Amino acid sequence: MLLSALNPAGAAADEIAAEFKDLSYPIELQLPVPDKDGGVLFETSYSEAPEIDYDTVLLQGVMPDPGVKVELAVKGRTFLNAPSRYSYDAFRRFPNGRFWARYTLPASRQPLKISVLASGSKAASSLTIYESELFIAQKEQEILVSGSTVPYVIPDEVFYPAGGPFPLIRRAEWQANPPKEPYTQHEPKAITLHHTQGNYPQTLAAGLNEMGFIQDYHQNAKKWIDIGYHFLIDPLGNIYEGRPIKVVGAHVAGRNTNNVGISIMGNYHKPAHNVFTDKSKNSFLAVGGYIAGTYDVLVSSFYAHRDIGNSDCPGDDLYARKAELRDLIFNPAPQSGPGVPTEGPVLTPAQENSLRQLRQFLNSR
Repeated sequence: MLLSALNPAGAAADEIAAEFKDLSYPIELQLPVPDKDGGVLFETSYSEAPEIDYDTVLLQGVMPDPGVKVELAVKGRTFLNAPSRYSYDAFRRFPNGRFWARYTLPASRQPLKISVLASGSKAASSLTIYESELFIAQKEQEILVSGSTVPYVIPDEVFYPAGGPFPLIRRAEWQANPPKEPYTQHEPKAITLHHTQGNYPQTLAAGLNEMGFIQDYHQNAKKWIDIGYHFLIDPLGNIYEGRPIKVVGAHVAGRNTNNVGISIMGNYHKPAHNVFTDKSKNSFLAVGGYIAGTYDVLVSSFYAHRDIGNSDCPGDDLYARKAELRDLIFNPAPQSGPGVPTEGPVLTPAQENSLRQLRQFLNSR
């Protein structure tokens, strides 16, 4: 018997960012030369009080120097209570500097601040925090209810088929790890547009690296069984295979079943304003058009993440393009070119009479 998902639609639960009055994401820091190990290189003010309870905080970004450490301080409940400080309980830094950190703390709605400390660094450096996520861990996980000793083999029919209408960088090509648990199958009936709010790859190699980071972040920081999206697209127009198209993803809280998540690499929200390239757009249209046509997706089931989830995703810039993308997928303009008939100019009555006489003459020969 295979493992089965208790609530696959619930993955990617309600989560919010730590919002600071004087800072916007991405938070880009230039750190000074440390004067001592353990010294504070930067510290935010306290955030706004979160609107939901949280017992977990995730940070992800770029840390070029491994000799720095990021800690959290949670404000005391009264002015008599000292802040509580927390180091990460899970951390991963990749060779290109991409990192994530996970912090576990008692559930509360207290404001927090981020502290950057020297931890072996001897020189000035930088640090970028792309995003923070605050949530209750139990609501975020993909929870499973039954086990099996039978090895899980992913059925071939859940994948985008070989010979499909657009090229795809398969999971094996970006060296994906296997899912941690069996997938739950579904039939696509909706499409949701996302952005990754992370790196903006300029090369294929950078895109492949970002895929590895995103999967690791989703599997080991968020505790999902696999990367949450079904397809990802880089600025060069490369299309990457995430979860197989016919299995439930983890990209919108409570709306994952029958919903295909397509994420554009980069950050399309202020102040980052990454450019949504024509190559990315064309690739998105290719994927979206295939899904809409193959699975009879209704135009009313084309969403941006913020339409159906508590999120700024896919950023103001991409969201402003949603109507354009929707129309190009569901109401494409007629193609013209050799062998494709097009409408000619409107004829006057005299021209129509002459054309009719010409046809009669040709037909009588």
